[in-house]
Amino acid sequence: MVVIQHPAPASERRQSLRRQPTVGTVCRLTADSGASPGTGLVWNISTHGISMLLHQGPPPGTTLSGDLQSGDGRASLAILFRVAHVVRLQTGDYILGGPFLHPLTPEEMQPFLG
Repeated sequence: MVVIQHPAPASERRQSLRRQPTVGTVCRLTADSGASPGTGLVWNISTHGISMLLHQGPPPGTTLSGDLQSGDGRASLAILFRVAHVVRLQTGDYILGGPFLHPLTPEEMQPFLG
């Protein structure tokens, strides 16, 4: 008999379950400096945070405000979050994510889920 041991998973820091948004959900961003980092394609979302694909990579610690928009254009929600991590992809784009400054309610998040 062969026993394969897997390393213990790293401690989970997320406060809530991440969900995949509906296709085409985007976030039109504005930095606290007033500059626009662009529009991000939302990769996943939870009541406590967001992750997205973006053309520019603002540094961790940056506070971004944005307008979260559903793929069908029927829902929009103003958000504010702090960039916790940024990873540059081989395509030159960035995946960034971080916590909301004010968590969303499940009702606020619902229009953006499939």
